[in-house]
Amino acid sequence: MKSTILFDVDGTLIDTEKTIIKSFQKTLSDTYGIKPTAEELFYILGIPGTKAVERYVHSEAESQKLLADWNENDHAMFHYATVFDGIEQALERLHQRNIKLGIVTSRTDTEMQVVKDNFDIDKYFDIFITASKTKLHKPNPDPILKAMETLNLSPQDTMYVGDSIYDFQCAKNAGIEFGLASWGAKENPEFAKVDYHLETPLDLTKLV
Repeated sequence: MKSTILFDVDGTLIDTEKTIIKSFQKTLSDTYGIKPTAEELFYILGIPGTKAVERYVHSEAESQKLLADWNENDHAMFHYATVFDGIEQALERLHQRNIKLGIVTSRTDTEMQVVKDNFDIDKYFDIFITASKTKLHKPNPDPILKAMETLNLSPQDTMYVGDSIYDFQCAKNAGIEFGLASWGAKENPEFAKVDYHLETPLDLTKLV
């Protein structure tokens, strides 16, 4: 039984795929006049923005400009995003049972603030570890380890819930169990090895 659950954000708590893809498409079109398909941009889901833009930029200044424009477009298109069905009910039940809840995300502080501004879910969480908080990011274990150190958590009592292979690898590298958010995940043969296949968010209440 777990006493602490850490969550990814995009594809796990919030359905932001359309927002992320459309905002990056607009950014690339406005900046470079190119229009990649949604499928060509699936690689950006679940990784920090700095990694996502690498194949399109040639300098740090260019990277920062593209990221700033993307963030602006993401904010403007955030009306496409929705909280997954069952998330708020699951968070409320976990909170009532005094389960510690945290967020470990590839979003930066600024990008996470967009989520907080649009959805009333941050009240449930004890900690927010964003890409701004660590030098290394998923699948490196540092983000999860940072959360565990801050909250004084033991690996045995902690699990991570996410939708991407990077989330799974981050959890394994940190030595904790992983629950796959099937409602937001894309098929990957590696997911046969996950500790828990969660069909709905309320499945989490069975693990605490």
